[in-house]
Order: sequence, then structure tokens, then C-alpha cells
Amino acid sequence: MSGGGGSGPGGGTGPGPGGPTVTYTDLFNEALDDLSTTLKTITGLPVAIDPRQITTSCVFIDAPTFDAWNYNIVRLDFPVKIIGSGPGNLDALRDIFRIMALLLAKNVAVKSGSPVIVSIGGAEYPAYDLLISMQAQTA
Repeated sequence: MSGGGGSGPGGGTGPGPGGPTVTYTDLFNEALDDLSTTLKTITGLPVAIDPRQITTSCVFIDAPTFDAWNYNIVRLDFPVKIIGSGPGNLDALRDIFRIMALLLAKNVAVKSGSPVIVSIGGAEYPAYDLLISMQAQTA
């Protein structure tokens, strides 16, 4: 994947400091939008990029780490949570496994994964922390 174009469901626009809408078209924001769109398309789940949007049965994309090769090429590693619907039983685990297998089958660069528990509104839900790698670049 590379920074693609325009704003997507990942939130490529937002309020600016004084209130007007700002469109984010830099390689970092476009990479975030591209990943958000890809994950929503593959999983069919809502994708949250703001912690205030986290719900059960969703994908949450956290802030990435990155390595810059030069001014216009970066490799980003996004922490991504696949959050199940609960409770933390075998059915929930198998559903999360199914989602992770879909990502791998579509060549999403999942580097690693580990099981975690996510607390939402005082309830605990099964989840997996994934590390997804991608490259972004400008033209």
C-alpha cells in the first residue's frame, strides 16, 4: 500500500485549529486512510482511528512508528486491534482468527499478533494486537 489519494472513511479531514475543515493529504495521513479503507473492506467491521470511537466488534488503528528512507518514502508499523464481540470464549476467538486469516489472505502485511483483553464501558472483550507494516510515499 502507498499513500493514495483523498480523504476516506479513516478521517482524512478534520477541524482545524480555528474551526474550519482541514484536508490531510500528506503521506502519513493518506497511509492511515488507505489502511483504514483496506481493513474496512476486508473485515466488514467498523474501523476506529480515534479511541473515542472504539466499540465491540471493530478494528482500531493506533498511531504508527515509522522509519524514513528519505523525504518522500517511509515504512510505517501500525498497531491494530481486532476487537471481538465477547464474551471471551472459543466462539469469539475463532471469529477473531477468521478475521486475521482474511487479512493474511489479502496480503495485508501483518508482522505479528498477540491476544489481549480490551475494556469498553467496564466490560472486558477479547482482542488481538496486530502489527501491520506498510510503505507510504509521495509522487
